[in-house]
Amino acid sequence: MKNRLSRAPRAALTLAAAALATPSLGLAQASPSLQETVVTAARSEQLLVDALPHTTLIGRDAIEASQAPDLPSLLVREAGFQFTQNGGPGTSANLFLRGSASLQVLVLIDGVPMTKQDATGTVSLEHIPLDHIERVEIVRGNVSAIYGSGAVGGVIQIFTRRGEGAPRAYASTELGSYGSARASAGVSGRQGDTRFSLGVARRVTEGFSAMSAVQYPTENRDRDGYRNSSAHASLDHDWAPQQSLGLRLQAIDGRYAFDGGGFGGPTDRYFGRNQIGSAALVSHNRLGDGWTSALTLSAGRERAEYDARLTGFPYTSDATTRSRTLSWVHTVLAGPQTFTAGVERQTQQIDAGDSTGVALTRERRVTSAFAGVTGEYGPHSVQFNARRDRTDGGLTKTTGYLGYGWQFAPAWKAIASVSSAFNQPPLGYLFDPFAGNPTLRPETARSAELGLQWAADGQIVRATWFTTRIDDLLQYDFNTFSFNNVSAARNRGLEVSATGRWGRASTHASLTLQDPTDRSTGQRLIRRARALASAGLSVPVGDWTLGGDVRVSGDRTEVPGRPMLGGYALVNLQARWRVDRDWALTARVENLADRDYQTAYGYNQSGRAFFVGLQWSPR
Repeated sequence: MKNRLSRAPRAALTLAAAALATPSLGLAQASPSLQETVVTAARSEQLLVDALPHTTLIGRDAIEASQAPDLPSLLVREAGFQFTQNGGPGTSANLFLRGSASLQVLVLIDGVPMTKQDATGTVSLEHIPLDHIERVEIVRGNVSAIYGSGAVGGVIQIFTRRGEGAPRAYASTELGSYGSARASAGVSGRQGDTRFSLGVARRVTEGFSAMSAVQYPTENRDRDGYRNSSAHASLDHDWAPQQSLGLRLQAIDGRYAFDGGGFGGPTDRYFGRNQIGSAALVSHNRLGDGWTSALTLSAGRERAEYDARLTGFPYTSDATTRSRTLSWVHTVLAGPQTFTAGVERQTQQIDAGDSTGVALTRERRVTSAFAGVTGEYGPHSVQFNARRDRTDGGLTKTTGYLGYGWQFAPAWKAIASVSSAFNQPPLGYLFDPFAGNPTLRPETARSAELGLQWAADGQIVRATWFTTRIDDLLQYDFNTFSFNNVSAARNRGLEVSATGRWGRASTHASLTLQDPTDRSTGQRLIRRARALASAGLSVPVGDWTLGGDVRVSGDRTEVPGRPMLGGYALVNLQARWRVDRDWALTARVENLADRDYQTAYGYNQSGRAFFVGLQWSPR
């Protein structure tokens, strides 16, 4: 492949050094104010600069500036993130955060945990559009003590759009390479004591043939298209002072074509469909002086369909995961301390079947109790969280987080933490008719971190050294052809993120240097790069905003018997022209240098692609 970069780790170091050479160049895509608040790091509101876990906030302005088409395209620019994809848009993607795979990263939409219980165990982030998202909060590291199972590598919390201010509409459209088109429209605002937001979006592309003709010469060379339709709605009503009731709804339908992964013939065609939905009813209440509560009843659903009827071996299957959660969280402000405590009850269910008549129906319930405290004592800050989760059958796990921060200078803070986490096997791992193993144990993890943060003048730079050890790692075992606790893993490294402004320019940068290792063999974990880096710049010039970003990845190992995947560097450009106060034209170029690269063996990614768009947003 023409972009194999034997010097990719060196390039990553050079990129980060340039980004961090001067603190005032706190590189980020759209600059958060030092007064920006987050809620995910402690399950209560706090300033971003006060969060002790390594936390990143991507706001609506940053999402629009990126012109990214989907969630993976946005997240891959952030520290610690890596994605692999088995083809083009909509095809199966796997996330790595701090070397932890998708199974070990918890995803929340408006607080609803999107746990997936099939034999993949991975939430389909590739189908989540950005049109309905107000902001994304990323918390890295073990935070099971706050959120329970799955929060080993971290938590991604997605907040959909809310209504504020006078009602206003918006719309956008985009056309581009590979027969691609996107469109979205919505309206949001406030009428009296009621806030609302409604939106719809559609994305289509004819795609490209992702399978490598060299590595898999027998595969069908047809283009693999993608269709995504989505909608969201939110409604909040203040029925009394500091008393409100809210409703959140999200629906996504993604349909895609894909290739046979080396098993398909020249005329075989494969199709898939993922339907994702979530709903939440939330009551926010002030119960006393400094005492508030949030009572939430939520439900999440994902249905995955596999269709290989147009192949030499016709076959279909489907799996539907459902979760229902009732949680009650209390927050009490008492001087310099903020106390949180709550209880949660979640029901997880899977219904699966295939064209051979095999079926799987299972359900389990998890009951949890948790508490935490954050406090600011002069230059010192602390955070402590503890949680106990009990699953049907008697499985009980207790996890904790202890963090400390020292503001030793006006702009400088030193941070340290220790934490534990666990990850339950999905129901599909336990009971799948072909590969299930009911004797599986939960993964357990322990982490330690040391960090240094510089924050001033709207710029935030944070460097974190981390070490994580995971025992009873859940993997598919090719020796037994079933899921097993086959190994233990360790990852340690340095993670740097930087956001801010340089003059009028918004800038961003990130660097990850890590060593994800299978402790039983001493080998690097598959598809994890040791070096990752990114940097970007967005500059207003009159009525124009011009920007670009670069991403660098080191080489990655593949499954045994396959060669190493080469490193790569990608350059993307964006432009926006404000035609008048309501209209704007956009343009972007992806993979400017037309690099050939793969994130999974045999699956080529998109070459150079061009897109132009039109946005309408009345002021």
